[in-house]
Amino acid sequence: MLAAASHLTARDRRLVRAVAEHRVLTTGQLAALGFGSVITARHRLTVLVEAGVLRRFRPHREVGSAPWHYLLGPIGAALLGAEDGDERKWASAVRADRQLALERSQRLAHLTGANGFFAALAAHARQAGDGDGTGLREWLNETATHAWLFERVPEGLRYLEVPNPDGLGVWVQDGHETTFVLEYDTGSEHLTQLTAKLPAYGNLAQALASAGLRFPLLLFCFPTPRREGSARRALAACHDTPAMRIATTATHPERTSPAGRAARWRCPPSTRPCPTPGGNTPPSQRQRPTWPRRPANPWKGATVTIR
Repeated sequence: MLAAASHLTARDRRLVRAVAEHRVLTTGQLAALGFGSVITARHRLTVLVEAGVLRRFRPHREVGSAPWHYLLGPIGAALLGAEDGDERKWASAVRADRQLALERSQRLAHLTGANGFFAALAAHARQAGDGDGTGLREWLNETATHAWLFERVPEGLRYLEVPNPDGLGVWVQDGHETTFVLEYDTGSEHLTQLTAKLPAYGNLAQALASAGLRFPLLLFCFPTPRREGSARRALAACHDTPAMRIATTATHPERTSPAGRAARWRCPPSTRPCPTPGGNTPPSQRQRPTWPRRPANPWKGATVTIR
């Protein structure tokens, strides 16, 4: 282990921890997080695999070949445990049965898709440079996000169901900081399953509002504009909680940056009047968010009450 540790760079350690925290990341996602090119990433990741710091597999595809998927390796688990002062902390993550179950899991595509969304945001920030302060300040996995939400529930309302979004992020750009929770949709769920998630989010948003806290933006990411359009109508028909803000987008993180020129973050239309900063302005006179051709911040127009 000492020999492997001596050859690891600071970037290696960051990427190994990212794999550990988010369970599985692809070559493209790791390249987005820390490399200037995929070719460079492949060479370095191969070195880490050969050293036992990471391990990798390729899921079966009917057509073509899948990218390498990287998991935490036994040496990586030992190194992280030493850094964290808990040798057993990451031991369960490298159990062969757990990793094999993940390789065969039907949720693998969903997990890598959600991770790809955050990796694409991080890549956009890296490409933008540090000059304008753009960055993904926080990225929590599903388990950590659930704990983050639960910790904010007022003591007397701990009986409420706490939803399980796919992750939480804090995006900073142009001096504007937005905390959001992600619901990543692969298109496999019926829309009724999608809308069935709203009551738990709405109840939690109300509970936080009663304690003077603001619920994060609830962001739905869809695989196609057509799917997004259908979902937006369904979400608008079911949404009735002013304290909960919703935005939707249709983007593929491996092909389109969630924060890039092609990204559009929109609030679903509402079937009812909604409170607005302008007070009791009639719905017909309310202005909808305007979406610039090249948005400086993808959440600026989206962080408003659903309408």
